[in-house]
Amino acid sequence: MKRFLKATLPLLALTGSMLIAQDDPDAKQPPEKGQSEQNTRRATVGKIVKSSDGQYMLMDTRATVYQLDDQTTAKKFAGKMVKVSGTVDANRTIHVTDITPAGADPGA
Repeated sequence: MKRFLKATLPLLALTGSMLIAQDDPDAKQPPEKGQSEQNTRRATVGKIVKSSDGQYMLMDTRATVYQLDDQTTAKKFAGKMVKVSGTVDANRTIHVTDITPAGADPGA
């Protein structure tokens, strides 16, 4: 039994680290100097939707809804799948730095 555990534990640790490594490096970046953990830079893919009060919001693939502080740019992408870059605060508001069509390569 001990031999089994000695052989299995490193394999489990390796598998866990492989799963972590598959996280999209563009989606989450460490906070910049002076930036809190709750206010992190990230890119989120989802659909721009209009709320009942007329605000444009981002609904990601897990149906999490984020408020967007750049309503003018969000309006241009209403109803479309996009990639929104910016910082997310504790209230799930994205302070937008960029909105691009999902799947678009900015270098192309």
